[in-house]
Amino acid sequence: MIEDEEITDEERREAEALAHALERGSAREDLPEDALQTAALLRYGRDGGALPPDRAEAVLSDVLEAADRIAARTPERRRPPRWGWVLGAVGLAAALMLFVWLRPRGPTTATALPAPDPAVLEARLAGDDARFDDAMGDYRGAVYAALEERYGAR
Repeated sequence: MIEDEEITDEERREAEALAHALERGSAREDLPEDALQTAALLRYGRDGGALPPDRAEAVLSDVLEAADRIAARTPERRRPPRWGWVLGAVGLAAALMLFVWLRPRGPTTATALPAPDPAVLEARLAGDDARFDDAMGDYRGAVYAALEERYGAR
């Protein structure tokens, strides 16, 4: 040790960080690169890089604790069951069957309905219910006939 010079606070911090790194602890951020390299070289020269059993157990427990913390924060992703695609295919087939079954049939243009007979309107305005019912019956028959011609009987 040099007696002429006093040890500065910075040198003391570097020495503490180097001692910490030599004990196989985690290297701190304030450890200079050359001190870290020196610690690694000294450690390797002393034991060939082997960890003592107690330190190996401590490192393993630290790693397992960190893994548990990460696993607790990560939501578990579940894989869908293998038969899920079968259910999807059955659902798709059912949707297609409903589409085919419920689709409109026949022509999509408007049906030309017959115009009402003026006799229907005259009977209604005159208040003659018997004549109105007869005229309306004839008109309904003509409407139903036009619809049946267009869409067919069901």
